[in-house]
Amino acid sequence: MNRSESKFNNTAKKMQGALLALLENNEFTAITIMDICKAAGVNRSTFYAHYDNTYDLLKETYQGMIGNFLTECTFDDPVDISDMRKLNKDDLNFITPKYLLPYLKYIKAHKRLFKIYAKHANSFEGNEMDNYMIENFFVPIYSKYGITDKKLIYYMQKYFLKGIDAIISEWVRNDCEDDILFICEIITFCVRPTAHN
Repeated sequence: MNRSESKFNNTAKKMQGALLALLENNEFTAITIMDICKAAGVNRSTFYAHYDNTYDLLKETYQGMIGNFLTECTFDDPVDISDMRKLNKDDLNFITPKYLLPYLKYIKAHKRLFKIYAKHANSFEGNEMDNYMIENFFVPIYSKYGITDKKLIYYMQKYFLKGIDAIISEWVRNDCEDDILFICEIITFCVRPTAHN
């Protein structure tokens, strides 16, 4: 990465940080480009060099959150999920402490960010992430169980993710006061009640 690319990326990160700071006390729809520019210390032309509108900035900010999770979070003895179709059924269970605990620890360590996400979840969501998850995650998993109807998988995926998201959002709203292991048990029990002791 050359100096101009680095400067471009740093400016984008400043605007993402400004947006997150503004979201703490404002509804997304009330935040203007001028507000973001003022908070980030940039001018409007700089904003438009990076984004078409505030929704583009919001989308990139959300994608940055996902990227940070994937680079910061570490799992003990993780399964290689680069090709989900090659995994056997036993390797497809990701609702276990092995995977949930690092995720929940990441959320607790970044609870400010996730509070903002919980408050503005409808603004952050997009079909691109849904489509990516369906094609690369859920279709391969469900196909192992003989479920291949993409419309059915789409609705199952929504049910699955929204349920977990509701538990995590409530935990974050309560300032992550409940123990991480307790939240892990709740998610596991809701997804797989038979796994509960």
